[in-house]
Amino acid sequence: MAAALAVRDALGIRDPLGIPEVVGRPSLVVESTVHDAMEFDAEWLRWWERALASSEQDESAVPLSPGGLLGRIVDDNRDVVRLWSAERKREVADASRPARGAPRMRDAVREYERTTGERLGGFRLKVTALPITGTLFLPISRNRILISVELLRHREEYISRVITHVATEGI
Repeated sequence: MAAALAVRDALGIRDPLGIPEVVGRPSLVVESTVHDAMEFDAEWLRWWERALASSEQDESAVPLSPGGLLGRIVDDNRDVVRLWSAERKREVADASRPARGAPRMRDAVREYERTTGERLGGFRLKVTALPITGTLFLPISRNRILISVELLRHREEYISRVITHVATEGI
């Protein structure tokens, strides 16, 4: 999913979803004959929608190429996109490891339940961290959330937003 966003930003594709730009946008080589193709926007959106649907079951099922003209550009730049993705995966992994003494979700849930008298109980969310700018927290379904790596680094804010979402949605 991050690779799809990186391709979006590298090619200047309009995103109707408003997801912020990726961190460290890669430079893609594009033949001059295809550089101004208007169909990129529609191809990218179809790719993004397939990526979201595929990732619902399994992150490894996300299509690595959108097909069509955009797919040719992605295939031609596969090494650049893979290198960029590998660097971002390390950033996500680093941000996912809470620092010593960082707030923990279970402790925050207990505190919420104690102070509000509301029981949240057990809940399961699928959270996908994306290497984008800003602090995105975007629920895309009741149990599915896209967040930015930056928000993940701010653990207390991240946990607060998750608890608010769970309480609001009654998950």
